[in-house]
Parts: sequence; C-alpha cells; structure tokens
Amino acid sequence: MTQYTVLLVDDEQTQARAFAHFISKQLGYKTITMGNGLEVVDFFLNKKEVGGITAANVDIMLLDISMPDLDGIAVLKQINVVKGDTQVIVLTAKKDSKYSVAAINSGAADYVMKGGKDVFLRITASINNAIDRKNLQYQISHLVRKGKDQVLFSDLAWKSVVFAKTIAAAKQIFNSTIPILLEGPSGSGKELLARAIHGSGLRSGKPFVVFECDLIKSSEVEERLFGSDAIQDGFIKSQGSLREANGGTIFFREIDGLKPPMQAKLLSFLQDGEFVPVEGKQPSHVDVRMIFSTTETLENLVKAKKFREDLYFRISAFPIIIPGLRLRGEEDIKLLAEKFLCDFAVNENKKIKSISPEAMNLLNNYGWDGNVRQLKNAIFRAVVLCDGDRLDIEHFPQLLSKEQSSVTKAKAFIKKNSDINSELIDIFNQEGKCRTLDDIEEEVIKRLVDIYQGNLSEVAKQLGIGRSTIYRKLKISEGQS
Repeated sequence: MTQYTVLLVDDEQTQARAFAHFISKQLGYKTITMGNGLEVVDFFLNKKEVGGITAANVDIMLLDISMPDLDGIAVLKQINVVKGDTQVIVLTAKKDSKYSVAAINSGAADYVMKGGKDVFLRITASINNAIDRKNLQYQISHLVRKGKDQVLFSDLAWKSVVFAKTIAAAKQIFNSTIPILLEGPSGSGKELLARAIHGSGLRSGKPFVVFECDLIKSSEVEERLFGSDAIQDGFIKSQGSLREANGGTIFFREIDGLKPPMQAKLLSFLQDGEFVPVEGKQPSHVDVRMIFSTTETLENLVKAKKFREDLYFRISAFPIIIPGLRLRGEEDIKLLAEKFLCDFAVNENKKIKSISPEAMNLLNNYGWDGNVRQLKNAIFRAVVLCDGDRLDIEHFPQLLSKEQSSVTKAKAFIKKNSDINSELIDIFNQEGKCRTLDDIEEEVIKRLVDIYQGNLSEVAKQLGIGRSTIYRKLKISEGQS
C-alpha cells in the first residue's frame, strides 16, 4: 500500500499532535507538522526541506483556518500557484459557513469542523476522498500527456539515492542542446528518461522520434535516417527521421548497432550540422536534440575497433548512467510495483488495492534481469490473474518457478555433498595474520553463490541481506552479472 505524506498545520500543538498520532497510527501515513502559516508559505515558495520531505512530497495538507500570524485563507492564496496536486483540507472551529466557502474558493478540496465527536471519522473520510481525487487527477493528466506523447520527470518513480543521481544529472541538461548518451542495461528505462528530458524542456510538444539503430536493415538505414529526395507518385519519397524530428528530439536507440559506414555519415552530420538526402542534391539543415542509448560499454567497443572513437567522443559529451532495478533496491521495487498496480488495475477494471507482504518479499528478492520492463510485465500478468483485491504470491507463477528451480538444485547439491556444512572458513591467512571481516564475508558469499548456482536472490535470502549488498561485497557491476 502506498504511504502518503500528510502535512498538519495548526498553532494548537496538542491538537496537532493528536491528529498526527491518529493519521500515522490508524491510517498508516507519514506526517509532518508545522505551527504557523508563515512556515508553510516559506516551505512551499522557497522549496524548503523538513525531515527529508519537500513540498513536492506532500500529498495532503490539513490546514487550520484560524492562526494568529497568517490565516489559512491567506496561506492558500499564496501557495496556490505552487502547491501542484497537493490536496488541502481546511480545519475550522467556526460554524459560520462563509469561512468554509472562502477556503474552497481559495483552492481547498474539503473542510472539517474541529471539536466534534466524529472528528476523526470525518478526517478519515476527507483524507480518503482526497487520495482518490489525487489519484484520479494523476490518471487524467497522465492520459492527456500520453495522448500527446509527453512524459515529465514527475512521471518517473524513484526513492533510491542511486536513481536520484540519474535524475539530477538529467535535470541539469534538459534545456541544453548537448548530445546525451544514456547507458544502462536492457529494460532499465532509457527511452522513458529520454522522453522525460524531451517533455520537460523547451522542445516539449515538438516531435520525439525514435530511430532503431539495431533493428533497421543495413540497406535501409541511410534512407530511414536522412530521407530520400527521389520523386515517387509526385511526392518526395521519404522525409527521414532527422527531418521528421526537426525542432524536437531524435532518440537513437542502441547506437552501438549502427554499422561503420553509417557511423561515418552520422559523424559528418554531427560535425557539419547538415546532410544530403539519398538521391538529393541540396544539403538539408535541421534543428534537433540528439539523445543516444546503449546497453553496451561503447568504450570497450572503441577499443575493439567496432565503434568509431571520434563518433564516441561526439555523442558521449554528457553521459548518464541508468542503474538496473536490483541496484536501485527494495524501495524502488516497491514504489514501481505499486505504481504499475495502480495503472493496470484501472486499465483492467480491477479493484486490486495492494500487494501482500509475501508477494512483495518475492518481488524484492527476485533477480530482475529484465529490470523495470520485466517488473512491469510481471505486475501486468499478476493483475490479469487476480480476481480479489490483493496481489499474492500465486499471482506470480513465473517468478516462483524460477526461484524454486534454483533452490531445489541447491538443496540437491547440499544433500549430495553432505560434508559441505562442515567446511570451515579460515580466519587467518597463510602468513598467520588475521583476515579482514570483508575477506571472510566475501568468501562466505562466494561459496553460497556456487551452491545456489548464481541465484543471488536465494543467497540474499539465506544470509538475510539485500541483493545490492551482495553486489557491493563482491564488487560485481550490473554489466558483469
């Protein structure tokens, strides 16, 4: 279940603590409190941070309408332009309806009378309605942007520090014209990030064209990219992807799949800013933002003489690394799983609201070689299979079968080699010196990796640690695993 964040604003500290305790303990939501209106305005307008939470993280605000320094109405008027989709519920002790009406007209979603016997029931209902409204607004705005082929950074989901660095790097250059190279394993979301860079910048609303470097036949690549000026049925035969993307962004998916002759032609375009279409006589000029992606390490391909070094330097002016899902960790797996569940449940008209702890444990410990794409497909399949209101482990049969297969083989190996448990790990090296704890931990992990035939999820489960810890201990990179 998604953990929403609620901001409580009330100058009466005892009451604020009571509301915060109820919301966190009974409803399970994260809460932060503030004691006056000026603090709220400063928090929203000046992008302050409280306990690691910014205004962008606040889903719901309970705002007292009567405060000595700046009342709730004045607060609403000042933050309205920056509060985004934060749902505001005003709290009032005054029975005069004019205050409630003024609050609604100023941007509040609802109001709750303080002091009544049913105040906590009223707050619960109001918060639940606000969450439903927030989710509906997201779905509508998401569908509108999807219809326009637009993606924003806010459409991406993450909590991990490692992915936050990726987003921070992307936000540095979304309005620049510098070529970007997105590097990361298959399924990690390179195209989605490219679309977010495009959709968040000045070129938003202009074309976003994908050029499939590894899927187009060699004989067709030049015409598909540069177009053809040959006349066919009275019209130019082909515009080409570059001219289609004029004013917008062209995304070269798997640039390492481009053959050497086309690498040279692309380099010429990057250097001169113009190209001559197939069967054309006059050079064409286009204004395009260029983003490239690869699952390979281009530097290694350059060393192997499979990719031009001069082209590599041109396109890698601003490289961004996109980590695989297992390196992003359990927080991101949970966040993404819940996001996909919400989307697919709406699309499939299912009333599924949550993922069981057992199923979430399975997701957290799975390998995800296909990364975010594989997780998305797994949730989609689970939603289709589920007839209840919660996803459980039986809705992920393909994940269970793979995990159980490796565990069964490991148990057979242990049984066959009955003396395996009696093996001792030396705490001293050959020189008689005590080994470091890191060395001993590494040996333990390596032995279990061998026993469980590379099933790092099961090794992590047996040791009671996360997969990312195993990668760190063994110094395994995403590309090597």
